[in-house]
Amino acid sequence: MKMNIPFTVCIMAFIASCSVSYQAQKTVWTVKEVQEKFNKDSAKFNANCVLYRGSDNQAHHFLSQFTDKWVFLTIKKNELSITEEKPYKVDSVVKLGYYYVDPNNHFAKIRDFN
Repeated sequence: MKMNIPFTVCIMAFIASCSVSYQAQKTVWTVKEVQEKFNKDSAKFNANCVLYRGSDNQAHHFLSQFTDKWVFLTIKKNELSITEEKPYKVDSVVKLGYYYVDPNNHFAKIRDFN
């Protein structure tokens, strides 16, 4: 029985350390946050890295690869106006997005997503 106590403590410490190091992915972003992250990372990665996925009643949705992670970005509609809005659909038959945008130019369309 005494041998099981240190083993149990080690397992509990491991589980606790995993849960502490886990960080939930940020979902709602501001325009400024996206621009800052884009400007920081675009020198290292493809400059066309923000993909417009569509808009719903409350927000605009984007997909980007900042550093080494794919990030789903949601920006509230009251903070950003998109000139060429498309419907946001969460469906497996819909492609990842519609077109690439430039966060530094009011999220204007750069080119289509193929």
